[in-house]
Amino acid sequence: MRLIVILFLLCTAACSSSPAQQQSCAGVEGFTCTTLRVPLDHRQPTGKSLDLAVVAADNVDAPRGVLLILTGGPGQPGVGLLRRVHTSVDPSLLDQYRLVMMDQRGTGESGINCPSLQTAIGGSDFLTPPTSAEQDCARRLGQARDYYGTPDTVEDIELLRQSLNQDRLTLNGTSYGSFTAAQYGLKYPNHVRSIVLDSVVPHGGINPFGLDLMAATGPILAATCRQDPACTTDPVADLAWLVQHGKVSGVDMLESLSVLSLNAVNPSLKGIPATLHAARDGDDAGLKELLQQATSRNMAYDDLSAGLHLATFCSDLRFPWGTSATPIAERPAALKTALARLNPAQLYPYDVATVRNQLMVDGCLRWPPARASAYPASQTLLPRTLILQGSNDLFCPAAWATWERDHARDARLVVVPGNGHGVQGSRSDPTGRNAVREFLLSDG
Repeated sequence: MRLIVILFLLCTAACSSSPAQQQSCAGVEGFTCTTLRVPLDHRQPTGKSLDLAVVAADNVDAPRGVLLILTGGPGQPGVGLLRRVHTSVDPSLLDQYRLVMMDQRGTGESGINCPSLQTAIGGSDFLTPPTSAEQDCARRLGQARDYYGTPDTVEDIELLRQSLNQDRLTLNGTSYGSFTAAQYGLKYPNHVRSIVLDSVVPHGGINPFGLDLMAATGPILAATCRQDPACTTDPVADLAWLVQHGKVSGVDMLESLSVLSLNAVNPSLKGIPATLHAARDGDDAGLKELLQQATSRNMAYDDLSAGLHLATFCSDLRFPWGTSATPIAERPAALKTALARLNPAQLYPYDVATVRNQLMVDGCLRWPPARASAYPASQTLLPRTLILQGSNDLFCPAAWATWERDHARDARLVVVPGNGHGVQGSRSDPTGRNAVREFLLSDG
């Protein structure tokens, strides 16, 4: 659930008590870097605090107010992406809105850095770390792991809104950033002007077993084959055979296919059917190269914090054993029962082992008890909303975008054929950017 970045440029900023205390933002003209001080525990505003980096355009009197860009992950910093985002946003929006980005809690220079965990999984949604790496990260966090759920970030955004003297914000979130944006919209609908959700993580939550992702693999691979005249095989059957015969890990395939569905990489997935068929015929050189290259394992902390990634997943999600507050000793039995109830036919082309060994299941099974995220009672998103979805997205499948549309009062869904994860970031198809421009410049 993240948007992998190619460029990460740190914007220098001195710690200050509020964004009103400013200094120039190196390398980006017309923007100022500051910090926002927030409580670690929003229920204890006078206790320990965090300093979050913030960057804001200098056009404080922009006619349509603040456009807050929320990055993915969880674990992706925001301020360092200013240059990339600034050059990709339509210039007409920069005239009408004050562009703002922030390092969400747990990211950036003062965020969660767990070196052994970072080495083991990088920015992956699927790969699971050694127990020692996970335990080391949990020890580093200590009881602070209670305060890295999405609702904590929502309260940070509310403090940012107040510090910017804005009655309403316009939010634009990609991947996990879409989940954060929607959660803010649910909690503070009267302080939202509009929301753009790109590559949606549904605000109602996701199944930690990854069933929707596994269900999307077959149709997307089959469509890839149909669009390639050279493809005369059945890539779905080939993948299923490789998984069933232990020739490849289902988790590794989920990881690699998802990475390849990024718009910044190869959302067409062209060539994958031939690679799978060759491996089934005994030539697995291409498959091995694919697994080595299409991975998030080597992603640096500066690009995505593995520690925050795991801490937020475990706080936010709901599991067969309940929430992150459930004692570790009570979790395995509940997981075993849930796995036994799965219908293998519904997992095709993957298997039960793929479900069991994913990060969200295996990692959170071992994560020490922590305060579970609490969500607003109302689950209907009220602000006007634009939803963008790529048909080839294997991080956030189309079913999630449809669910989001159906649970919003005023939402428009734009599905872009052939696009992958991060529709606005497509280098070849301007459909997403054009839809955002039209939506944000209209009064609705």
